[in-house]
Amino acid sequence: MNDPEALFLTAVRTVLQEAGFAPTAVGAEGVHVIQHARGAMVGWMPEEIQRLRVRRRGARRTRTDTRIDLPGLRHAFGLALAAAFRNAGFMVEDRGDEWLLVVNPAHQPEL
Repeated sequence: MNDPEALFLTAVRTVLQEAGFAPTAVGAEGVHVIQHARGAMVGWMPEEIQRLRVRRRGARRTRTDTRIDLPGLRHAFGLALAAAFRNAGFMVEDRGDEWLLVVNPAHQPEL
């Protein structure tokens, strides 16, 4: 990775931190930043939102490790991320696959 790309990824992580989102390691739960040919892909693997308690006849049973992924929450997260990056002067593309592409201006074609 050359210096402009490293500086760009550092700037992306800084915007995330200033907006209250802490980037995490790949494979962990939380916000992820992945280098992309045109900039940085930013996505979210949510932490467990809620544990369901199921009551049936007889003894009370608890279902654990059941993840509930609310589409509305994911959408709100994407809007918040996009707003933070746009307010910082970055161009953002919604990838439609739960990832945002923060475009590195150095990779923009000249018109």
